[in-house]
Amino acid sequence: MKLSELLHIPVFTNSAIVAGKSGLERTVQTINMMDAPDITDFLKPHELLVTTAYFIHENSNDLINLVKYMASNNCSGLGIKTRRYLQTIPNDVIEVANKVNLPIIELTNEHSLGEIVNESLSYILRKQAKELQFAIQTHREFTKLVHKGEQLPKLIDRLSHLLNKPILFINHMNTSIVETHHFRGNNMKILAKQIVHHLAENECYSKDQSFCFSVFTPLPLKGQLVYFFPIETYLKKSFLVIVGLDFPIDTYTLLSVEQVSNVISFELLRQQALSEKNLHIKNNFFENLLVKDIPDHELIHQGKQYGLKPDKYYHVVVCKVDNTNDLTNSLIFSNTFQWDSYYHSIYEQLYSKILRQNIECSIFINKEVFVILLPYDSTEKQSEQQLLQIVRSLQHDMREQANIPVSFGISPTRDDLRSIHKGYLNALDALEIGLKKGKYPFIQIYHTKDITELLQMIPTENLTEFYNNTLKVLAYPKNKDSLSLIHTMTVFLDNHCQIADTAKQLFVHRNTVVYRIEKCEEMLGISFKQSEDTLKIRISLLIRDILIEKYPHLDMVSK
Repeated sequence: MKLSELLHIPVFTNSAIVAGKSGLERTVQTINMMDAPDITDFLKPHELLVTTAYFIHENSNDLINLVKYMASNNCSGLGIKTRRYLQTIPNDVIEVANKVNLPIIELTNEHSLGEIVNESLSYILRKQAKELQFAIQTHREFTKLVHKGEQLPKLIDRLSHLLNKPILFINHMNTSIVETHHFRGNNMKILAKQIVHHLAENECYSKDQSFCFSVFTPLPLKGQLVYFFPIETYLKKSFLVIVGLDFPIDTYTLLSVEQVSNVISFELLRQQALSEKNLHIKNNFFENLLVKDIPDHELIHQGKQYGLKPDKYYHVVVCKVDNTNDLTNSLIFSNTFQWDSYYHSIYEQLYSKILRQNIECSIFINKEVFVILLPYDSTEKQSEQQLLQIVRSLQHDMREQANIPVSFGISPTRDDLRSIHKGYLNALDALEIGLKKGKYPFIQIYHTKDITELLQMIPTENLTEFYNNTLKVLAYPKNKDSLSLIHTMTVFLDNHCQIADTAKQLFVHRNTVVYRIEKCEEMLGISFKQSEDTLKIRISLLIRDILIEKYPHLDMVSK
C-alpha cells in the first residue's frame, strides 16, 4: 500500500504533512513506534516510524541524520508528535526531507502513539487480507479455465476483458503468438511490430523484472505505456505485454497480472512437456530410419507425419552447439528433464529460424546432434553454394537472434528415404572433421577423404611408430645434410623416381641425385626399385607433414 492511502484513515485526520510531499507514493508495509537513541538499528525498508523525538529533540543534526538514513534505506516516512518534547520541526530538517523526498508527518495529540500504531496496522492487515483473497479468487478462476481445457488465447482474452486493455503474448523466440482483438487496427498492428522489435533489440530477455516504455508512434497512441511482464519456465522466458496501464500500476491490477502469469507459466510447462514427448517419439522414428529398422510401408505412413515424402531426395545437414557457448558452459544439468528441455529449446530455435527462410524441412535430434533434412525434387537443381547460403543464414540467425553459436556438417549428396543414413554418416563425418580443427563456429562440407585425411584418423602414437621405424635415423634430422636427403627423397618420389626430372627441380647435377638416393637406400635399408619400400617411404613422408603441423621442430635441424 502507498503511504498516501494510509494517511487517509481517521487516526491521521488532523495530521499535517510538513515535508517530503513528493514521497507520498512510497510503499508502506508496517508501522513502528520508537523513542530509543539507537533507533536506526531497528528500522526496516517500507516501514513508517512514529516517535515523540524525545532523544533527538535537543539536536537537530541528529534528526537530520535520521531523515537521511531513513530515505537511503527506503523507509516509508517519519511521523513526529510535536508540542511535547519537540515544539516545532526545524526548518533545516524540513529542507533535508524535501531534498530526499522523505515525508514527515506532524502528528496531533488527539491519539497516542499506541493508538496510531494499532489502527494503522489493523488497516494494513485488512487491506493485505483483502488483496490475498482477491489473488486467490483470480488464481482459482484462471486455473478452472485450464482445467476445462481452455488454451492460452482464452486465458489472455479473459485477462484482457478484466483489465479492459490490449494484450500480446510473445514467446521465448520473440514471436507474437497471441494477440487480443485490439490489434486488428493498423495503428495497433504497427505498435505490435514495434514491441517485438523492442524486445529483440534491447536484450530484454535477460531482464527478470517487469518494465515499460512510452509509445511515441503511431501518433494516436503517443504517451501510452507498454508494460512487459516476464513469464519464465525452465530455460525459456516469454512476455505478457499489456498496453495502456497507468503508472504506477494499482495493486489489484498487479495482483491480477501476477496470478494469471503464474497460471500461464504452468500451462506453458504442460505444453512444453507434451511437445518434448512428441519430439521424443519423432526422434525414435528417425533413429530407426538411420539404422534401416523400419519396413517400407511404415516408413511411408509414419514419415508423412514428419513431412517426409517418398518422391523427394534429401540433403542431410547436422548441427551441434559450440562448446564456446556461454549458456552451455554455465548450465549444470542434474536430471534427464533438464537435458530434454535444453535440447528442445535449441530444436525450437533451429526450426523457427529455418521456417522464417520459407524453407521446407524436417528436424530431429540423434545423440546430441541436431539433424536437418532439406527436401528436393529429383529434377530440382541445387548448387553447393545455394546449400551453403541456407546454412550460413541459419548459423547467423542462431548467433545474432538467439545467442546460440552452432557449427554444421553437410552432406552435399542427395539421398532418397532409404539412403538417408548414408547422407547422415557423411554429414556427421564432416562435423567431426570440423570439431577436430577446433575453430568455432564452422561449416564443414563432406568430401571423399584423401590419403592425408585418412592418416589423420589414425592415433598419433601409431603414426609416430610407423614413421620412426621407416625413416629411422632420418626421422629426426641432426644436420642440414639429413634435411637435404629427406627433401631429395620427397622430390624424387613426386617425380615418379625420374633422376633427370628430380635434378632439374632441385637445380643440382643428376649424379648428385644418384648419390643422395643411394645414400638414403643405404641408411634406411630399402630399395626404391621395390614398390613396397617406395610405398612405405611415401606414407612416412606424408606422416612427416602431419607431425610437423603438431611439432614444427621436426622441420628444423636438431641441435
